[in-house]
Amino acid sequence: MFTIILSLIAAAITSAAALTILWLCFRATTPESETPPKWGDLRPLKKMSGRRFFLFRIAAAAVLAGLMTIPMTFIYDLVNERYDRSLQVTSEISNLWGGAQTLAGPVISVPLTVRSMESEQIPLSETELSAERSRGGDRVSREIIKIVERQETALVFPDDLVVEGEVSTELRSRAIYSTRVYTAKLDVSGKFQKPNLTGLMPNITEIHWDKAVAAVGITSAKAIRDISDFEIAGQTLKFLPGDAGNKALSSGFSSQCDLSSIPEGEFLPFEFRVSVGGADRLFLTPVGASSSFRLKSEYPHPAFTGSGLPTSHDITPEGFTAVWDIPNLVRNYPQVSDMSSWEERSVPSYGNDYDVRYANYGGEYNLVEYVAGVEFFEPIFHYSLLSRGTKYAVLFILMTFLSLVIFENFLVKRDGVRLNIVQYCVIGLGLALFYLTLLAVSEHMSFGWAYLISAAINIAMTGGYVLGALKLRKPAAMTALAQGLLYALLFFILNMEDYALLAGSALLLIATAALMFTTRNINQPQNTSPPSA
Repeated sequence: MFTIILSLIAAAITSAAALTILWLCFRATTPESETPPKWGDLRPLKKMSGRRFFLFRIAAAAVLAGLMTIPMTFIYDLVNERYDRSLQVTSEISNLWGGAQTLAGPVISVPLTVRSMESEQIPLSETELSAERSRGGDRVSREIIKIVERQETALVFPDDLVVEGEVSTELRSRAIYSTRVYTAKLDVSGKFQKPNLTGLMPNITEIHWDKAVAAVGITSAKAIRDISDFEIAGQTLKFLPGDAGNKALSSGFSSQCDLSSIPEGEFLPFEFRVSVGGADRLFLTPVGASSSFRLKSEYPHPAFTGSGLPTSHDITPEGFTAVWDIPNLVRNYPQVSDMSSWEERSVPSYGNDYDVRYANYGGEYNLVEYVAGVEFFEPIFHYSLLSRGTKYAVLFILMTFLSLVIFENFLVKRDGVRLNIVQYCVIGLGLALFYLTLLAVSEHMSFGWAYLISAAINIAMTGGYVLGALKLRKPAAMTALAQGLLYALLFFILNMEDYALLAGSALLLIATAALMFTTRNINQPQNTSPPSA
């Protein structure tokens, strides 16, 4: 409300300034034989009705359209304010539902016992120091060699990874704001090959395959809606919370599995199912030597994002399917590695503006250096349409003013009934209020219906005002028709996401051509007889 009042005050000040400039122009151009108009005298504005002032009326219309940028600036700021509020609320809804999610894994971690010899300096005792001095030495300590055992961890990545997912979306609302969230049901399968870990690092004395842990990373564990048992190498195991200290993952779930009875080189098939809730984006990580992802959804407007596009996809009004076939050459980490080579928190908490291409965690290996996925992109969002529409506002106000000037010039025959500058200002304010009405109504219904209602109200107001001011139906009807065509054209421009600039430029060219045609004979005498043969 404060913004509206401020807009009206600014419009009133602008109108007063424009009238003052006009009075000064009339005083400056009044012949010496005539009495100059007094301050505050509106009667000189009637001279605007003369045919010799047609060019001046066009220029005045252009100036008034430019002055309309003042109330439009306040409306544009109000649109941005409501848009920011909408983003804040939808972000809260998205975070509560789960936010953007990245699934990484599974990865098997295997504890290792490493034995090494270490030297240590031990201070000499008093007896040893006395004996050392008696021999003329200056040692104060002696070196001892001891055998030390430490625990390390090896990470084993799958040879094959297949993820098949079905994603369903829905709208979640709070007050007048809503955002799209998703639930992804993912079937994860593949196989590991049990490697020989003795060459991973020197001095490995024992490999604890009986304490191996299979872990799966996910951005937010609270996004998990349902999860099955973990089946690997004929075993059916329960998943437990947490990633079991796996540094390659920031959070997730894990399952301890005894793989000691499996011979080296044997394949370990695995599978599990997980249902994940999220919003904005869904990413999958190709941790396998060969990774294949297949996603399908009823959502018809996907934006494929991440580090690589799908190898094939099909998008229809009923939904989409997409397939990624990713080799391990896109990864920057080996099939078997030491956990100490990984930087912690490799699976980030993605924000709304996160771009995986610029992820940098400083570690030697980064699990999300390459991800693939989809963004549930909203192609038409009424705040973005409103923001774009306000940028065209001055152009459309100017075109409405020019149509009024043209209709007056060609359709109004009697002097003294043309619109004066004050009435143009009132019409301009009404045209600016169209965008404010559209903002208010579009928050409670679809943008198409809101646009239709707001345009109908504004066309009726402008046409009725012209009818009441000129007392003539034809120019009022023509004005309403022209305004309706302009609003229809603006609606199509707003919905032409890829061709909005081209359509707006074409409209400006057409308006300029119409203005050139209308003013082509403005400098010729009114009663010029054709030259005789």
